[in-house]
Amino acid sequence: MTLKEFLQDRWMFLLCQLIFMLFAGVMLRLLRVSGFALGFLAFLYLTLTGVTLGVEFYRKKMFFDQMFQLLDQLEEKYYLSEIIESPNFVEGQKLTQLFRSVSKSMNDTIAEYRRRNEDYSRYIETWVHEVKTPIASSKLIIENHSDPVTRSLEEEIDRIDQYVEQALFYTRSAVVEKDYVIRRCSLDQIVNQTIKNHAKTLISRQFSIQRENLEHIVYTDVKWIDFILGQIVTNAVKYRNSEKPVLRFQAEAFENQVILTIEDNGCGISARDLPRIFDKGFTGDNGRQVAKSTGMGLYLVKQLCDKMNIGIQAQSQPGQGTAITLSFPLSGFLLPE
Repeated sequence: MTLKEFLQDRWMFLLCQLIFMLFAGVMLRLLRVSGFALGFLAFLYLTLTGVTLGVEFYRKKMFFDQMFQLLDQLEEKYYLSEIIESPNFVEGQKLTQLFRSVSKSMNDTIAEYRRRNEDYSRYIETWVHEVKTPIASSKLIIENHSDPVTRSLEEEIDRIDQYVEQALFYTRSAVVEKDYVIRRCSLDQIVNQTIKNHAKTLISRQFSIQRENLEHIVYTDVKWIDFILGQIVTNAVKYRNSEKPVLRFQAEAFENQVILTIEDNGCGISARDLPRIFDKGFTGDNGRQVAKSTGMGLYLVKQLCDKMNIGIQAQSQPGQGTAITLSFPLSGFLLPE
């Protein structure tokens, strides 16, 4: 608050004081009060008014300056009402009470939505676990009655299973730290498990798998990294090159990190779409040509990588393929935030 703003806010008061002084001066002059006495009374009145306004300005300036200073320092601005001190003037006290009432109402609303979200998340997790039973039963039935039709049906059931798994991981992605265990893992075994999980699809699509320099140790959660690699492999299959598709896993160790690159020779991603492939719901030009694309796979991958402190980057050339790079830190255990 500046002095100019304060005086502008008090313009009505100042105007009334001026009119009162002029009226009082005229009346006292008619009563034959001397000019010296009028001057002294005017000086005394102006001095008292100025001191009163000065004290009021100082108190309000200190309050608002402190409030805006705290606001600039806070990352979570809504905590302002909890830490600001109540001032010693009425308007400030009422304003503080208003802030706290609004903040309490907002916190109550957020708590209610958070409770609903947690209930919905628990429902989704329960639903996923329940729906996995008929999926597993269907796979068993197909395995016992194998023929071209059932094998084709098995691919569709596998796709359903992947989407169900994606829904489960999306629900849990906001609270990775509650289901996250860092372990010393063999990168070679992690990649092998991913290839095994998608073996039927990779074989049916005639993928050539290349593995290079994977004998490294990384620190991560096996379950979450398996989902991340699974989504990357699924995208490689979805946007594959129709002739001789290749999927290459290559690792390289540095002083503070191990970098795993998953590269394919698929249709690639345009330079226009590449910066947005990790955005929620973004499908791009390739996704518009593939009706099954949802734009959620890489979004989930990016969210989980951020939670687990795994760096992720993408490089691509249209018509030549895409390379996804995962960076596993080695300088201590970097727990999720």
